[in-house]
Amino acid sequence: MKITFSTIQVSLLVLLLLGAGCTKNFKDYNTNPHQATDEQMQQDNLSTGSFFVQMQKNVFPIAQQPDFGDEVYQTSQNLVGDIYSGYMGATNNWYSGSNNTTYDLIPQWYGQAFSRAFLGIMPGWKAIRKVTETEAPQVYAMATIVKVEAMHRATDTYGPLPYLNFGNGALQNKYDSQKDIYYKFFDELDEAIAILTDFNTRNPTATALDKYDFIYKGNIRSWIKFANSLKLRLAIRIAYVEPAKAKEEAESAVNHPIGVMTDAADIAQLQHSSGLSYNHPLYIISENFDDIRMGANMESFLTGYNDPRLPKYFNAASDGLYHGIRNGITITNKADYAEGPFSKVNISATAPIVWMNPAEVYFLRAEGALRQWNMGSDAQTLYESGIRTSFAVNGVTANAADYYSNSTAIPAAYADSKRAGNNIASPNPTLLSTITIKWDVTATTEKNLERIITQKWIAMFPDGQEAWSEFRRTGYPKVFPVVVNNSKGLINTTLQIRRLPFAATEYQTNPAGVTDAAALLGGADNGGTPLWWDRN
Repeated sequence: MKITFSTIQVSLLVLLLLGAGCTKNFKDYNTNPHQATDEQMQQDNLSTGSFFVQMQKNVFPIAQQPDFGDEVYQTSQNLVGDIYSGYMGATNNWYSGSNNTTYDLIPQWYGQAFSRAFLGIMPGWKAIRKVTETEAPQVYAMATIVKVEAMHRATDTYGPLPYLNFGNGALQNKYDSQKDIYYKFFDELDEAIAILTDFNTRNPTATALDKYDFIYKGNIRSWIKFANSLKLRLAIRIAYVEPAKAKEEAESAVNHPIGVMTDAADIAQLQHSSGLSYNHPLYIISENFDDIRMGANMESFLTGYNDPRLPKYFNAASDGLYHGIRNGITITNKADYAEGPFSKVNISATAPIVWMNPAEVYFLRAEGALRQWNMGSDAQTLYESGIRTSFAVNGVTANAADYYSNSTAIPAAYADSKRAGNNIASPNPTLLSTITIKWDVTATTEKNLERIITQKWIAMFPDGQEAWSEFRRTGYPKVFPVVVNNSKGLINTTLQIRRLPFAATEYQTNPAGVTDAAALLGGADNGGTPLWWDRN
């Protein structure tokens, strides 16, 4: 990875120029959703479509051109959620080993997620709203869903954000509490779902923005399912801090007439096409940068469970086995771990980036059912459906029932072939999970919750951002703590990192706003302060 201040500045300039160039020569979107023909409804405006593409490309940052921009994904996703969730382990020793992996958080790294959200997502949504809110509300609704998908990732990284009044012309933006942001998300999703449901009822065969939609190719019913599923995800996220609101929103999502994702084909992912060509950033980070490998926790769970998804997620090492790297360790020589017997991520350059997969949705519903919410089925059935769906999504041919009927397999001990001091021996109940796979009707609610979250964690790979959020919310699965903690006491090794600090650029350009944000956060602006929903 090559990260410099000039690289970051150039990348932000590219985004700014993209936004400025796309605002010229708007034409009215000529579709009336209540009277138009199917042909008219597929006549997409070029400028609106360009902004929609811009938004899709920035939910998970992808390179804007070959060999430029994958480091943004690396610093905003891979060296954050991907490692903090236990999914992956870093091979490199940036800044002599004092970096994000060891909790010495690098400002020019932790500001990237903020920059992408407020340069790549919010301006595009604002431009689409201006043109389509009344003339083509179905397009406005789709853009709003993308906005919520992107911005919930941002608030789940930082906490308070200048969200509710974005683009009001103020030179300095007021930050909003995470609670207010989440409540706004629910309102926005409800509005988008209502618009798209009405549109689909009136025009059941019509699509919208199909030429520019690289997620569902304009399929309205698919967008409704995704929006309901996203609403369910956000509802579960606030289950500890706002249980009544969480139940209301979750039941509303699941019991909507079109409902949530249920089949492998419902997956929300950024497709490759002639109109959008990109290399999956994880492929570049693993193969070209040589900076990432399998995480130690992934080795522990997948080998311990003899999980058939293991070869789908990672490549065997030189000895034919699977080996992961523990995070927060001393790495004096990159070659020790980059060239050692550690497993690479099994991902191709042309793999799509997954925003949300239907297996996750089953596990969300399983947790809701465990909480006695109306999720359309019982917790065990939904849990087992989540495993079956994960097998289907990943092309696993093994019998899922054989897997989820296993009542004895537990996560394996971990051994680092380079440094024994990084090992996790068994038994070690403080650090090493003993959760089994098979549903246990006699187990406590908490034990079955651990079972649900552990399988959800496996199924959501490689979206470490979401896995990290769920670890912070529930404490599951058990993620190995760092060995080296360079936070100077700001981050508790046992509790692990809870968030990223606000972008350093905000202290330079919006000092009043970001100072107020610290008060809304309810604690110091550092990696040890929990977010609003992090109250378990």
